Parts: sequence; C-alpha cells; structure tokens
Amino acid sequence: MKLPRILTASLSMIGLLSVFAQPLRAQATHTSQDWAQSNGYFDEGNSLRDYLVRLRSALYLAKDNPELAQPVKFSANVTAESRAGVRHLRIRTFQYLSDGPRSGGEFNLGAGSWPSLVGVLGSAVAEEYLTQAAVKGIPLDELEVIFTSTPGTAPSTSTGKAVTYPRNLAYTAYIVSPASDAELEDLRQTVERTSPVIHLITQHQEGLVAPGRLVYTQTLAKREGKTLEGLREYLLEKHAAAEGAIPAEGLPPKVAQNTGEPPLRADIKVEGGTGIRNVRTDVGNFQFIHDNPRYLAGHNLGPVAEEHLVGVMITCLTHIYEIEASKRGLALDSLKLENEAVLSPRLGSIGNPPRYQSIQYTVNIGSPESKESIEQLQKAVEGICPVFNLLKDSQPIKGTIVRGPFKEKAKTAAN
Repeated sequence: MKLPRILTASLSMIGLLSVFAQPLRAQATHTSQDWAQSNGYFDEGNSLRDYLVRLRSALYLAKDNPELAQPVKFSANVTAESRAGVRHLRIRTFQYLSDGPRSGGEFNLGAGSWPSLVGVLGSAVAEEYLTQAAVKGIPLDELEVIFTSTPGTAPSTSTGKAVTYPRNLAYTAYIVSPASDAELEDLRQTVERTSPVIHLITQHQEGLVAPGRLVYTQTLAKREGKTLEGLREYLLEKHAAAEGAIPAEGLPPKVAQNTGEPPLRADIKVEGGTGIRNVRTDVGNFQFIHDNPRYLAGHNLGPVAEEHLVGVMITCLTHIYEIEASKRGLALDSLKLENEAVLSPRLGSIGNPPRYQSIQYTVNIGSPESKESIEQLQKAVEGICPVFNLLKDSQPIKGTIVRGPFKEKAKTAAN
C-alpha cells in the first residue's frame, strides 16, 4: 500500500529534523588521538548546576575504569621564534605565544610566563573546586577565582641562590551556592588537599623537577651567502634593551620602563553550562581557556591546568636562556625546549588524588659557541629561572571563600 504523498513528505521532514537535532560534536583537526579525547559527547546545559551533574556522573562512571589508574604523560614544547624571540608554546593541538614588553626588546604579542603562571594556578584551583563540588554533591550557581601574587626575592631552598619569582600566593573563590558555610569550608580544605597543582607548589619537590638534558649542535660562526637576520640578532637587541636602549618607534603612550616586577593578578571565570575556565591576566589583559577532557564532561577545547603548568615552566626557561645568552654575548641560532611530566593516577581519580611523579625538560641549542660555554649557560639559567625554581621549592597558598558573585567593587579592593 502506498502512503499518501503528504504523509510521505512529513515523515521525510521528521527524519531530516531528527538529524539536525543531534548534539554537535567538537571535531579534532588532527588524525592522531591524544590522551584527552574520547568518542562520547555530553548534552549542553545552561547552568553550572547542570554541568556539575554531568561531571559527577562522568567521575563515577570513570572510577572503576582500570585505565584511570594508569599514569598519564603531559608534554609541551617551546620554540624561540628566530628574529622575534617570542616563545611559541605548543601543548597537544593548542598553541600560545609568550612575550614581553617593548621596553625589554620584545613585541608584547602574548602573556609573559609570570602572568601565565598565576592564571594557570587560579585555573587549577577553579578546576578542583568543580571536581570536588561534583563529588560531594554541593550545588554551585557561580564560581570565579581571583589569584594574586607579589614577586619577591629569597634564597632558593634547593640551591641557596637568591631567586626572584611569584611569591605570596593567594586566591579568593567567589561562590554563589545554597550550601552551608560548613560545607563550603569543607570543600575548600578538600580542594587544597587533593589538587595536584597545589600539592606541587606547596610541597618541597626534592628530585621531582630534574635538571635539563642538553642537546648541543654547533653551527657556523659566520653564515655564508644571503641570510635573513635570526635569533642571534634578536639577542643583540635584547642586550641593548637591557642596557637602556629603547625601540626606534619609541615606547607606546602610558607604558613606562620596567623598574620592577608588578603585583600579579588573574581572573578565572567558570562558564555555567560547560565548566570551561576563562582565564584573563591583568598584565596585558591576555586571555586563554582551560577545559576538561571529554571523559570528564568537558569538550577538549583547551588544555587542563596540570599540563599548561608544564608548558609555562619551559616558556620561562626559554626566556631566561635568551636573557642570559644576551648578557654573556653568546650567539644562539636555535633554541627549543621540550618538557614531559608524569601524573599518576589520571585526573578524575576519586579517593586517590593525582600527583606529579616526574618533570623533565630537554633543551636543544644550535650555536657557534663552544659546548663548554653552552653548558655554563644552562647551569646559570637553572640557578635563577623563576618558574623552574618555584616548582622545586615550596610556597604556601592562602585560600579564601567569599559568598556572592565577583563584582567590580571587589576587583577595585583587590588591586
């Protein structure tokens, strides 16, 4: 029996609409699968409570998965980009530029390592609040974290040398929730006990952060033929900036010479329906996002704080290699760093908090200088690099919870 033409057309339209009604999936732009991908997808919700329900389900579905008990390896690499010297950071398929002000001979193309570090630490705090709130069944309607730091100089606990890096680490979590004060205080204490990033920063990590492996390639002292200016020319200008030279175009309006490291501050806003951490740095107002892997109810649209921290360590090291080489008058033709860290168990483990097991970087240097000079350069860099030493030493982190949304007047008071 043939169906009436109108009914046939209606059924076809229903089938077509059902196709378009399917939730959209984020598509990877590469062929190899990374650790954070999965074949699943999660329905969109328009509130933070919706996201926490999905995160709680994902956590309990994953807790009996034997793969979750296995360690996960985070990796990152940084290249000093030839003539500009800008640090080009790659974490899986995500890419960032780390740079400094024109007054330092740089181009202000991205957040520096210190502002990025404070943003990453704040994001790690926000990430752990979401995880532990989901586990405990604590409803959150809004979550915003302000992470602050005041740079200072003190002897390194591992080398005894004076090192300047972000100290006085503190955060305020602005929370809108019907939970009691006692529940939120218990949440804060749990977060600070279980977060792998907080544990890494607050505990002395003897032997965990290893000295770098050096891969040295000797290049020609005098380049032959027609060549474009490269990293060695950039280092000459870097040294000139350190000696007081300013860019030919002059400094932009309202930008003063760098007379000291300013206080650092980052604002981490958690998006309601997705749990994505929107990170904004005060220095330069640069922004980036962090997201959960798909097996933890995320969309894999950005790295997690645990792997971005590994990247920030080597952007900082790369910058110090540039500074120290320019001071010493050493010519470098290529500079690339790679970093690997092992976290065990995987993120999302309930009852057995993940911990960093090892952090090891490799530096690849092409230079016409002697290998002995480059080895001395490496030793000097590791002795003073801010983030490298911060991760080896222990720094307390002071946490506070404030009920209510973060408002502009609170921002003014925090500055």
